[in-house]
Amino acid sequence: MFKKIINFINSKIKSSEYYSSPHALLYRRILESSYDNTFYANLKVPDTIDGRFDVIILHIFVFIKIFKNSSDVEKNFTQKLFDIFMIEVESSYREMGISDQSFGKKMKIVIESFYGRTKLYDQYFDDEEEFSRCLLQNIWDNDKERDKESRKLYHFVCQKVNKYKDKSLRDVLIISSRGF
Repeated sequence: MFKKIINFINSKIKSSEYYSSPHALLYRRILESSYDNTFYANLKVPDTIDGRFDVIILHIFVFIKIFKNSSDVEKNFTQKLFDIFMIEVESSYREMGISDQSFGKKMKIVIESFYGRTKLYDQYFDDEEEFSRCLLQNIWDNDKERDKESRKLYHFVCQKVNKYKDKSLRDVLIISSRGF
């Protein structure tokens, strides 16, 4: 089923237009920010595929959060941001040689992980303790030694949400162009 979803998304998108679109440009900025060594050296996020996956999700969550109660234009924008994320995950799996037989299962896990994480992050956004606990579980496999780092990462997310909240989509794109 998830392969059908990805194929449908791909069929609706002209790649050259898609990758120069505002949501694709923002996605590139998210990727650039997610490679910042601060996450991996200072916050001890594992420098692995899974660690980077979680950092990217946190970045995307910022925009899901700020546009949650916005107009259809902003909600459509975040959907397109998610779509390009999924296309990039699919492309990465293909480059890694994931077979068609296991591809659907892998994509199902990615989708469930994304929605599960963003749902919990949204639910606990105003609760540092619970949000940090979710980060500990998702990123550090419940390593209680990383409580300090999880709280710093929580504050990073809050800082970014505050930076962009109450801004128009146009303003968000301008501000993010100067650095995430």
